[in-house]
Amino acid sequence: MQVKRSMFWAIALISLFVLQSTSPLFHPVGVDSTQMESQGGIEWVQFDLVDGVYSDAVGYQDFTSSVEEREHIASSRIGTFDAHGLQLERPVPNEWLMTRFDLSLILVSNEILMMDMRFALDDIPGLEVRELIAPSGLLVQGTPFALASVASLDGVVAQHAVPLALLVDGPVLDVLLLEDGEQALQGQSMRIEGWRNDEGPMESIQFTDETGSTLIQKVSELLPLAFSESHEWDAGRYQGILSTDDILGIVSQPSLRTFRFEPSMSIDNSQARTHMKTSQMTSYFTTDLDGSGQIVAVADSGLDEDHGDFGNRVVANNDVIGDGSTADKHSGHGTHVACTVLGDGTQGGYSGVATASELYFQAMENDNTGNFQSPSLNYLLNSAYSAGAYTHTNSWGSALESDQGKYTSESEDVDDRANYYDRYYNGRNGLTILFAAGNDGPDSGTVGAPSTAKNSITVGNHQNRYSGAPDSIMSGSSRGPTDDGRIKPDVLAPGGYVRSCRAQEATDTGGSTWSNAYYLEYTGTSMAAPNAAGAAVMVREYLEEIAQRPSPQGALVKALLILGAQDIGSRNIPNDDEGWGRVDLRNTLAPTSGQGIWVDDRSVLSGTGNSKSYTFNISQTNSGFKTVLVWSDERGSPFSNTQLVNNLDIEVTTPSGEIYLGNDFANGRSTTGGSSDTINNVEVVLVDNAELGVWTVKVKDAYHGGSKAQPFAIAVMGHGVNDLRPDPTILEDEFSMSVTIPQVGDQLQLTSKVFNVGNVRAEYFDIVFEVDGVEIETKNTDLGAGSSKTQIWYWTPQTAGQSTLSFVIDPSDEIEEILENNNRHDIFVNVTAPGVKLTAEPQSLMLLNTSQSTSSWNLTLTNTALVSTNASLMTQSVMNEDTGQTQTWYVGANESNFTLGGQDSAEIVVTLVHPTPPLPGLYRIDLLGIDVDNGVSYPYMLYLEVPDLPNLRLEYDYQIVPVSPTNPTSIDIRLFNIGNADIGYDLFLEAPAGWDAGFDTLSSVPGASSGSTGLITKDDYRTIGMSFTPPQVMTAAGAERMVRLTAISQTEITDTWVFDIPIKIDTVKDVDVDLETNIGVLRPDSFFSMLFSLEHRGNVDLALTPSFELPSGWTVTSGIEPFALPWSSSKNLLFGISGDGSGTSGEVKLHLDSGSDRITWVGQFNVEVLAQPTLGFVNLALEDGTSWDTPFGEGSHPTGVPLMFTWLIGNDANVEWQPTASVSLSSGLFGDCSAVEPIGFGAVSPVTCTILISTNMPPMSEPSFVLKLEGGGVEYTENIGLLVATVLESSWVQERNTPFETGLQEELEVTLLNSGNVAFSHKLVLEESKNWVAEIDGNDIANLEAGESMKIRLLVRADRPGDGTLSLGLQGADGMTNSSIELQVSSEGEPIGTSGQSLPIGGMLVGVVFVALLIGAVIFTQRKSKTTSQPLLPMPNILAHPKPLPSLTPLASPEPSQKKGPMCWSCRGEITDGMLGCPGCGARYHRADHSSCTSDKLTQCMNCQTLTSSFVEA
Repeated sequence: MQVKRSMFWAIALISLFVLQSTSPLFHPVGVDSTQMESQGGIEWVQFDLVDGVYSDAVGYQDFTSSVEEREHIASSRIGTFDAHGLQLERPVPNEWLMTRFDLSLILVSNEILMMDMRFALDDIPGLEVRELIAPSGLLVQGTPFALASVASLDGVVAQHAVPLALLVDGPVLDVLLLEDGEQALQGQSMRIEGWRNDEGPMESIQFTDETGSTLIQKVSELLPLAFSESHEWDAGRYQGILSTDDILGIVSQPSLRTFRFEPSMSIDNSQARTHMKTSQMTSYFTTDLDGSGQIVAVADSGLDEDHGDFGNRVVANNDVIGDGSTADKHSGHGTHVACTVLGDGTQGGYSGVATASELYFQAMENDNTGNFQSPSLNYLLNSAYSAGAYTHTNSWGSALESDQGKYTSESEDVDDRANYYDRYYNGRNGLTILFAAGNDGPDSGTVGAPSTAKNSITVGNHQNRYSGAPDSIMSGSSRGPTDDGRIKPDVLAPGGYVRSCRAQEATDTGGSTWSNAYYLEYTGTSMAAPNAAGAAVMVREYLEEIAQRPSPQGALVKALLILGAQDIGSRNIPNDDEGWGRVDLRNTLAPTSGQGIWVDDRSVLSGTGNSKSYTFNISQTNSGFKTVLVWSDERGSPFSNTQLVNNLDIEVTTPSGEIYLGNDFANGRSTTGGSSDTINNVEVVLVDNAELGVWTVKVKDAYHGGSKAQPFAIAVMGHGVNDLRPDPTILEDEFSMSVTIPQVGDQLQLTSKVFNVGNVRAEYFDIVFEVDGVEIETKNTDLGAGSSKTQIWYWTPQTAGQSTLSFVIDPSDEIEEILENNNRHDIFVNVTAPGVKLTAEPQSLMLLNTSQSTSSWNLTLTNTALVSTNASLMTQSVMNEDTGQTQTWYVGANESNFTLGGQDSAEIVVTLVHPTPPLPGLYRIDLLGIDVDNGVSYPYMLYLEVPDLPNLRLEYDYQIVPVSPTNPTSIDIRLFNIGNADIGYDLFLEAPAGWDAGFDTLSSVPGASSGSTGLITKDDYRTIGMSFTPPQVMTAAGAERMVRLTAISQTEITDTWVFDIPIKIDTVKDVDVDLETNIGVLRPDSFFSMLFSLEHRGNVDLALTPSFELPSGWTVTSGIEPFALPWSSSKNLLFGISGDGSGTSGEVKLHLDSGSDRITWVGQFNVEVLAQPTLGFVNLALEDGTSWDTPFGEGSHPTGVPLMFTWLIGNDANVEWQPTASVSLSSGLFGDCSAVEPIGFGAVSPVTCTILISTNMPPMSEPSFVLKLEGGGVEYTENIGLLVATVLESSWVQERNTPFETGLQEELEVTLLNSGNVAFSHKLVLEESKNWVAEIDGNDIANLEAGESMKIRLLVRADRPGDGTLSLGLQGADGMTNSSIELQVSSEGEPIGTSGQSLPIGGMLVGVVFVALLIGAVIFTQRKSKTTSQPLLPMPNILAHPKPLPSLTPLASPEPSQKKGPMCWSCRGEITDGMLGCPGCGARYHRADHSSCTSDKLTQCMNCQTLTSSFVEA
């Protein structure tokens, strides 16, 4: 019952987890609709735009490192790891504390930076860091050898094994706590997820450590073991129906990271544009902010793509769950959400926010069920980003209450992708991800996953229309914080009573509070998230088009939305209801108070202690100053209790030195004296009244727990802060000169153009023209945003050569520009004055290749004058400068005659043809350049240096060298010197991994891996011996490896040759077979197991077929199946061996056959010689000498009588046997056996067992006893059945032996006992001898059960003194033993009437009185006989000690009780006639002629298996 109850609760709990509230993230609210309020006025700012402008961040970087102050613990979801181990903080089943062999958790000391520890761990082959478990824990995975290497690293405080429970999601672990929890999980939809790296989820793991050991596994390999059916959502992420209760085995697999329930997701316009002031911002700037050029990704139920409000702006409509449909058939949720982002109101005026943006839709609703299905978020975000959608909004979340506040795998996906795409230094666009907070408010801690992600913009909802809008938070909006205390939601957006597009195919729109043909009204954070997404799109468009910041990061978009957010109600931000307030786009991009904004999303911090500082000169008192720091943090871990990986802090220092810390707030504004925030990746400083002067904003890396540099985004608002600035720059392509080649003394006219690439007018500024650093002229001008101006300059060169012309904008830095590094443009101009010149680079060549037959130089022939001329090149002789000998080598040029313009050049290739190789020396080639027109020549020389040039050829006697995998292999090689001199070579051998290679002859130490050949004569060779030694770890047969021989010449300019010598591993079949079982001395009938261990020391996989050779009497009882034995593996073989009782000693062989090869293990069976008992029944005898030759006797066995059973014991074995005999008795039997003499081979010895059946044993019952003979390790038993005989017997006891007084009536008591074993009921009869008168006083019926007794009272009178007899018996008890008793009595005194006197009158009177009394007694007796007499209570049976019985009532007509016959062992029926008996055990059977029994079909006894041919008549 307990098991059933536990199973019930297990199933109930699963139902709670899996089937919890599936309510959508939007709630209908029953309020009537009213008209929207009109929009406010629109302000205009005019400026022009230009493409390609990039704004670098300013600020001062500090790369100082500091010590990390963190506690030496790792706070995980199951407990805290410290230096001593794991302190559990939640219940965990004992078996789930088993650990994973491939995982360790290490605690990192404060003495080493966490990032440095990550680098040290990355250097260990076969190991990877998987998770940060804050504050000081790193979860690492690798091979056992790699994990063992971790302990030696400096800074490791402790290293702990990782229990399997850490990898199981909490709700699943709760179920596993229940009895039969594993069985209860079967049939549930579960998810298995693998590990992840920087690119996202991984399908497989693959490690190789220093020893060559590998750990490789795919997640998909687990599916057949875990799921009956499965679906792949992403790499390494599978959903399936659990089909095993071996969950421990599944979670133990190294490719598995998390085992969890399949996520259950549910779905969590118009007036919203006014409340967020997006309408005002649409036309605020010259360039409209309407989402144009932006693609928004919406993941939701489905899409009515044909609704007119989308126009042709749907770039893709994707089915991401595989149900074949993207329709919005149920609530129309997805259409409503998408239209809220970007619908243009074509069908009736209810437009979205970013009405010109394009839509990339991902349909997640199953049309058949109406349920959301959750593919991998990693896949959703990656696919959308790849399509150019850099804003991704999601109005759905987990339907499980257990996921509220929790950091799940989906939360991790959001953080991972946001961090990955926000690394601007990789050239990526950032990704903005929004999630609806959920509709489970107003209680705290109700924000559901994945809205709990750090890097998402989590959106709560405020009222959109009707009374209270916009400053009323909707009650159902989910509240923060998250489980680790982070602020959520981030912002609020309009979500109450939002009107947006109605899907025409939607059939379940009853939740709407207003509708018409094309639109309906919904409420929920599902509506708030797309409104915020539209605002985010406009922020992104502003950054790209207005602020000219390409590729803005998602963190910057989030920072700007928070920068302009407005507190709702009383001043109390940040709080768990609204986060940082409701979105106000006007306040974000163009604050009405005249404040400016400034942003930076191009900075990173790379380690603990690094910082970057910014300064701002606040120009107006009593105004606000606000700064927001946001960073897309590295992903957290579901295993950890805290999720912040890299902790950045913001510090703001006022001109007077006060310091404000991020998120240190009181009453909705920053205060001083608090502590830094250590849990949020959003930090804000907000000061209402900022003092005049320079403010410093410092961003500091307080703790860098991640593995990469951390980018961040900062947004600042205040007077004197401005991101809208001018930026005049010189347009390089617009520069021109009046003369192409300037001449000394000629005046030149120069033209330049200045363009303002900024977004506001540049007031008057200077432009300075310089030549070689000397100012020539200055002009002063102003320039509107996006406009340009042309300047004319004049310059007369004074000297020939190169001059640098410079144009410098705003040299005194009087205007604040977007960029300060684009204010200077330098142009290099050559001024000329005639002749030719030859140059070569290089002039000298060195011949480095013995096979090279030509050498070439690239020459330049230059006309040094400014006027054209004819020129030519003449090649002359080649001479060896070392010997002075002229060489007859050919020298040629590809061209020799040229016409060159002023300062023109011609490229010439001069080629020398020489031997291969020439002798060493320096060779000079003479050339002559000629200016033909002017008769000017220019001699020039080229040089070819030929050093000692080595060259080698290697020969050996194999194409592939065969090598042994176990022993060294030696070969000889021949090394030929084919260089141009006698040259020696240094040789180096590089063996494959794990192998050793060495030279046998080159070194004084044989086996050295390096050596020198000494000088080898030109064109001669040297023979070199080398050996290859295999690794200790066996290498596969046929595997090919390369031994690398590197030769380095012993020349001034060395040359290197690398020869790869292929080797191939020979096949080795070597299996060690060991018997692990100590079988000792065996009995002939032993049953035992033989455990063999096989160690394959060869290098080829074997298919083995086992077989045995056994001594006689032994057989193999277990299956013998062929098996595979991979090389370098081991295996255990277990065989069951059984003896048939005649097993003998001898040699035993186990053969393992592999084709024609046989491996044989030889052993020995040592079998002891045991007696072989035989037993023959002799007779059954009673004390009176009666005997029978069967154990059944006369067919039944009397009680209370010794029964003597005799057998003869024999021994058929050649060993003396000394048995002892004993009996095992049924209840009610007593007995023992005689001693047995030693029995030799072929001898016999008698044994007699005396058995006594208790007298109170029920008749016809069938007790039994077992004769056991044991000794010398041999035991023999014989089962004998008995049949209790019916005993009809009574016993009498005369209670008085004293004389009677003559003539006086006295009492005599007699006790009657039923000493048989059946009940009887008889009338008592009494007879007296002469002169004695007796009668029975009271009941004269004896009605007694077996063992009962009764008192009989006799009234006795003797008329004469002397002896007499009274005969008392049972009437009709002829077959009863002792059915009567003769009572001996005597009397004393005078006889009656013998005094010799006449009877006196008194005597007569006495006689009369006596007669009267006698008559009265007769009458009385007759009356009494009409009533039921009351019997005596039975007496206790002194002999047999029966239990006391209740009062007995005499039977009306007493008869002997019916006997019940014995039971037949075949048909279980009663035997009432003749029977057969089994001599082995005494079981009874009907004879063959009994019609209703099939005992004649039996061949052996059903009780002891004795053959029926030996049955006897009983």
